[in-house]
Amino acid sequence: MDVLTSARALRRWSVANLVANMVIIWTGALVRLTKSGLGCPTWPQCEPGSYVPTGEMGLHGAIEFGNRLLTFVLAAIALATFITAWRRWRAGHESGRLVWLSFGVGLGIIAQAVIGGISVRMQLNPWVVGLHMVASVALILVCLEIVHLAFRMERAYVPQRQALLTQAVFALGLVVIALGVVVTGAGPHSGDGGAQRNGFSPEWTAKMHAWSVWLLIGLTVLGAALAWADPRLRRLWLGLLAVELLQGVIGYVQYFTHLPIATVMMHMVGTTLFVAALGHLAFLTRHESLRPVEPSAARVG
Repeated sequence: MDVLTSARALRRWSVANLVANMVIIWTGALVRLTKSGLGCPTWPQCEPGSYVPTGEMGLHGAIEFGNRLLTFVLAAIALATFITAWRRWRAGHESGRLVWLSFGVGLGIIAQAVIGGISVRMQLNPWVVGLHMVASVALILVCLEIVHLAFRMERAYVPQRQALLTQAVFALGLVVIALGVVVTGAGPHSGDGGAQRNGFSPEWTAKMHAWSVWLLIGLTVLGAALAWADPRLRRLWLGLLAVELLQGVIGYVQYFTHLPIATVMMHMVGTTLFVAALGHLAFLTRHESLRPVEPSAARVG
C-alpha cells in the first residue's frame, strides 16, 4: 500500500514524529552543553551574509547549524504524518482530530524555529531558552496523542479517586518540568560562556525541584497501589515510577558531581522519557463516567 495512505504508514509516521521531537531536545541539550548556542551568532542566517557556517566558526558553528538542520527533518516528518492522516480521514478511516493534531505539530515546529531564532538574537536569554524547552514538551505530548489515535489505543476507565489522582500527577509532573527549566536557567550550562543567567540561586532552585520530584514519586506510588488490581493500569503507573526513579538518581548524581556534561545529557534524555511516560498515563486514563455507551446498552434503555 501507499506509504502515505495505509494504517501501517500512519502508525510509523506518528512514531517517527514523536521520536524526532524527543531527539531534537537531546541535540538542543548538546548545543547548550558544548557552549555552541551562539555557534551561529545570528538568525535566520548562520552569520551575516551566509546561511551556513564557515570554517572559521569551527565545531561550535557546525553543532549549532546541525541542530538547525534537524528542524527541516522534523518538518518533513510532520508533513508526511499530516498528509497520511488527512488522506485516511478523507477515506473515512480516521478522525478529524488526528488531522488537526498533526497539522498543529507542523505549526509548533515553525513556532519552535522562531523561538530558537529569538533566543539567538537575545543572546540566549534563559527565559526564552526555557520557553523553547516548554514548547518542545508540548509538542511531545501532542505527538504522543497522535500515536495513541493512530494505534487506536483503548482508554482505561477508572473511579473518580483514581482519575483525580492521575490528573494531579500529570499537573505536578508539568510543574516538575517547569522547575527543571528554571534550574537550568540558573545553572552554569548557559549555551555560551557570556550568556546571562536568570538570577535565581542554583542551590535553592535545585532543592525546590528535588522536593517536587519526591512529592511526585509519592503520588505515583499511591497511584500504582490503587491501580494494582488492573494489570494494564499497573504497568502504566509502574512505567512512570521507573522513569521518575531513574531521573531522580541521575539528578542527584549530577548535582553532587557538579553537573558533568555527560550526566546532564543523560538527564535531558530522561526528561523526554518522563514526558512520554507521564502523557501516556494521563491520556489513556479517563473517569468511568466518560466511558462510551455500548450500542446494546443504549437499546436496552
